[in-house]
Amino acid sequence: MNIFKISYDWYEGEHQDILLGKDVGRDEFEKDLLEAKEFAEGLIGKEIPTGEYIGKGYRVDCLPEYFEQIIWFLTTKAGYKECSYEQLREYHIDDISPKKISINVSVQSTVRSEL
Repeated sequence: MNIFKISYDWYEGEHQDILLGKDVGRDEFEKDLLEAKEFAEGLIGKEIPTGEYIGKGYRVDCLPEYFEQIIWFLTTKAGYKECSYEQLREYHIDDISPKKISINVSVQSTVRSEL
């Protein structure tokens, strides 16, 4: 499976990213992404009735809404799965003897204290 990161930055400071995974190459993903973009462009300025698309019932007029629709298309129509990545936890496997395998977990944490 390949994992692709999709994100946006909006002028109001809003940011969102998502990881989507599927057993496809980059070329197929980019083709699917362009198809999702065309789908979202077809909804610009239209009100989405409840029960259709993601049932939001709003006019599609801004980047966060376009992003949601692209993600909806890729997950619902193109079969991508939403993925997450545990960045603060790592599992390390080692052989400590000829008959033993160890697994160690490293957890990154932030400690704050007032000076």
